Amino acid sequence: MLFPPVPPRAFHSTGFEVIDPSQMVEEERLPFYNRDHYYPMRIGEVLKDRYQVVAKLGYGASSTVWLCRDLRKRSYRVIKVHVNTLKHNQELKVFNHLASITVEHSRQIHVRQLEDSFKMKSCNGEHDFFVMAPLGMSMRTLQDLQKDSIFAQNLHSDNLLIAIEDDSILSEVEEAEIRSPSARKQVGDTIVYVSRYMLGGAGPLVICDFGQARIGNKHSGNAMPVLYRAPEVILGMEWDNSVDIWSLGLLTWDFLEREGLFRIYDKESEELNDAHHLAAMTVLLGPPPPEFLKRSKDTSRYWDLDGKWKGPVPLPNGRNLQSLVTNLRGDDKEDFLDLLSGFLCWLPEERVTAGQAYYHCWLRGRSDEPIVIPTVES
Repeated sequence: MLFPPVPPRAFHSTGFEVIDPSQMVEEERLPFYNRDHYYPMRIGEVLKDRYQVVAKLGYGASSTVWLCRDLRKRSYRVIKVHVNTLKHNQELKVFNHLASITVEHSRQIHVRQLEDSFKMKSCNGEHDFFVMAPLGMSMRTLQDLQKDSIFAQNLHSDNLLIAIEDDSILSEVEEAEIRSPSARKQVGDTIVYVSRYMLGGAGPLVICDFGQARIGNKHSGNAMPVLYRAPEVILGMEWDNSVDIWSLGLLTWDFLEREGLFRIYDKESEELNDAHHLAAMTVLLGPPPPEFLKRSKDTSRYWDLDGKWKGPVPLPNGRNLQSLVTNLRGDDKEDFLDLLSGFLCWLPEERVTAGQAYYHCWLRGRSDEPIVIPTVES
């Protein structure tokens, strides 16, 4: 049964905290921020005569995210609004690709789906708008709310959101915006709002944000957050989906330990940060094998032909994986380290596959029964 569209609600234009224009807020704090690149959204604005913006949920270097009410379907949707500098929106290509391969897949609930997309113009250019089902808080937010748990401080989990099973969470966000409007600042015609936490969610984890995803077998160039970059990426080698296995290893570590294996070492120099990063890998994993060293001329900056470190920064002292694992004991610790050693290999082809990781005894438990790992026909 179709219902007539509901009228948009009125949101307060007064009664909120006005932030001093000299104070940097949210996306303004990001490196290379330019307010002309962002769509000048207003809470209460109606997009395409259908979606009323009711709250800001988040921001990033290439987008802002808003909770909207679908006036036609009387439901909530999230709209991601991209900056106007994206010549070719890689995320749209990835969404379309995922839609073509996950329609019949039983695990599609773990991958965010794009419901609709459209373009709108601001005074400074054209922006892509993505319409998606709302999800709950990210694992990073959950981590922030559980300071006494074993979650890591630098958990890279903004791309892992918890599915919502109770829509009342969404209406609570809207009502909170009505009762107590978000703090904001105005610079020219641009209003920068403070985001609202959307707490809750008890469903499955959903992978989101495919702006840096790649389709195909072989790639080159930088990818991944700096902390999670595999060695072949840092050294300018060709890379494939085995970089995801490396990242998965670090993410698994971060779920267990407060301190990440790697960090940002030098904020001023990318070259020195890479050197520190590779030095830390050398200490934790041992020297890279000769086969790895042959794959990039850049390896000669950091190791000799035998894999001995000669980089521009010293090797860190007193770090080994055994001593860094503090939240596991006995067989559980040994099994975890065995799995981690399969994730974090210098040679990409030696890393475990997703299937091998899934059936590892640390995840499945010890058993005397042999485990047959299913194969996927190409």
